[in-house]
Amino acid sequence: MKRSWTGAAAVVLALSLVAGCGGDDGATTSAPAAPSAGADWATVVEAAKKEGHVTWYSVAPSSAREALKAAFEAKYPEITVEIRTISTAEMNSALEAERGSGAQGGDVVTSVGYDWIFDKAKQGWFADFIGPSFEAPEWTESGYLIDGRIVAAPLGLLVLGWNTSLFQDKITTYDDLLDPRLGNGAIGVVKPEPALHADHWAFVEENFNKDYVKALAAQKPKVYPSASALQEALAAGEVAVGSFVSATDMIALKEKGAPVDYAVPSPVWAAQNMFFIVKSAHHPNAAQLFMDFFVSPEGQLAAAKNGSSPLKSVAPQTLGGDSKIVFTNLDRALDAKWAGEYAAKWHELYGS
Repeated sequence: MKRSWTGAAAVVLALSLVAGCGGDDGATTSAPAAPSAGADWATVVEAAKKEGHVTWYSVAPSSAREALKAAFEAKYPEITVEIRTISTAEMNSALEAERGSGAQGGDVVTSVGYDWIFDKAKQGWFADFIGPSFEAPEWTESGYLIDGRIVAAPLGLLVLGWNTSLFQDKITTYDDLLDPRLGNGAIGVVKPEPALHADHWAFVEENFNKDYVKALAAQKPKVYPSASALQEALAAGEVAVGSFVSATDMIALKEKGAPVDYAVPSPVWAAQNMFFIVKSAHHPNAAQLFMDFFVSPEGQLAAAKNGSSPLKSVAPQTLGGDSKIVFTNLDRALDAKWAGEYAAKWHELYGS
């Protein structure tokens, strides 16, 4: 599979600069001692079973969360996975409070709070992964594994969707949205705020059509604030086609009987879900076992079914298949100046 890690190199460099330099701020915690990198894996597994619990703070797609929990608990029935789905801001506050007080809380975290994640990584908040599944070349050589402490996972693919009652053809690429039949409000788009949305617009320009943003404005699309709002409009028949919809949500809508369908373009854009273990974890062995399972073929087959996986044995069985995956360009998405200027130009074209 071809992969594109735009912006990832800078992240790896930023974290590597602080690797091995301490950075632990000496937070107070009564959590059990975490297993070291040299710990015997069988001993870690047994300790994890004795802990019997792992708390997972997660913003990963619901289908990925539930499938991974079920698969892990089926293999390790001695361990219960508690999933807590809270907003990024609430998650950050909770983790900070837990680290300072020693209170029980998150063990494993999946977040898209990139600024917070990179800042805390520099401060040494995250544990090194020690499981044997991380030794696979697809992890060590791919860019998905950042400094041995963060996994960037493409679990949520942004695809093209349409209402099958209003549009009977199939869309395979963003240029298909420039079809004259799809003018005058037939297409739904999302505004370029937050910056991740702007990055998606830029991704389409870079990978499909450099004049796409201007050309699509001529189609007079309807503008929505988010993918969820656009998906609701698509299912309700307010628009015929959606240019920014979640694959996992479209699958869920189809399963509920909504007249919708979707296609995965190649390349396909994904906002990376960042997985890590906090050093304040009260179930550090169970956290290590959970993360090792996640990156194993068995765990990837469960979690990445509606996304994509770097594992060659798993990728063909995922929705992303052999599509080229392009992650959010975090260098620009986290650049307030770039995001502001891009949004200003976009709004000038779209009049919103």
